[in-house]
Amino acid sequence: MKSINSLFAILISLNLVQLHGFRIAILTQRIISLSSTATFQYSQNIKETQLVLDTGITAQVLSSRQSAAPKTPLVFIHGSFHAAWCWAEYYFEYFSSLNYPVVALSLRGTGGSFAGDGVKKVKIEEHVSDIRSFLTKVPEILKTREDPVIISHSFGGVAVMKLLELYPSEAARFSGIVTMCSVPPSGNGPMTWRFIQRSLRNSWKITIGFVLKRCIVDDNICRELFFGGSKKILPNGKIEDHGVSDDDIHRYQQYFERDTAAILDVFSLTKVLPSKMAINGKSPSLSYLPPRLVVGATRDFIVDREGVEETAHYYGLDKALFVDSPHDVMLGKNWVKGAEAIRKF
Repeated sequence: MKSINSLFAILISLNLVQLHGFRIAILTQRIISLSSTATFQYSQNIKETQLVLDTGITAQVLSSRQSAAPKTPLVFIHGSFHAAWCWAEYYFEYFSSLNYPVVALSLRGTGGSFAGDGVKKVKIEEHVSDIRSFLTKVPEILKTREDPVIISHSFGGVAVMKLLELYPSEAARFSGIVTMCSVPPSGNGPMTWRFIQRSLRNSWKITIGFVLKRCIVDDNICRELFFGGSKKILPNGKIEDHGVSDDDIHRYQQYFERDTAAILDVFSLTKVLPSKMAINGKSPSLSYLPPRLVVGATRDFIVDREGVEETAHYYGLDKALFVDSPHDVMLGKNWVKGAEAIRKF
């Protein structure tokens, strides 16, 4: 009973659970102390730019363009605990080798895009404004006037939903929209209840992994949340690490710590969730949207099948495409599964 009460206390504090309409904030977050100086080692084909946005912040942008006759540009938007680096690890080289120009933005509050002195939380509207400004500069960055496909992951998917909800005309910038393991339009709340009903243990892992940032210091929790599970010794004596070595885990954890300098204001988001403006569960901007693809992962520890299907319905699709992958579809040994889904789209 004590563990159940503790779980509910944390969920309430994050506004994932509400009691009779009252939000009770009783969580004191643990302070994580790791080096915040971790730097991503980029390929020589990847260009890093500090881009001054119209919103007043200077944002990190990674890009790559290797062909004089490029295909459709791809724009990548990351989720929480991540930044542009997560796309550069594998996807940039993969798509660049196929002649797709690629570009990724590090959202405000990450190590590459300073949110401001003393800023600890960022509102979803601020992310939307930053993305909107960034999109006006993509043609110059990639040296192409062709409309890109925008690809988002996890909470980045919610940011794109809000962009299209608040500014429907922005849809004309895109030739396609892809979401990967996106948090659904209704946010984390309904998913949290489903997780509690299925497994209190897993709900606890998700809660302490994100709210207390334990994924930054606990290798097993980090592996379970993002990369497909803990390491296992197979009957043949080999180690199954899901394509993510211990060195990789520790490197990613340093990035996670650095990229949570300011986090998304989840309480503020609950007031403006995309589902609140949905029409019969669908995007109010549906008639403006280009072709869409919603991708889920069969081994996602964070976003469940119902959440992915909710996103597919929101975008007017009959079904989502599920690939064999954990939540971080762009990392680990199965990264190519998600990449191929985008390429075939």
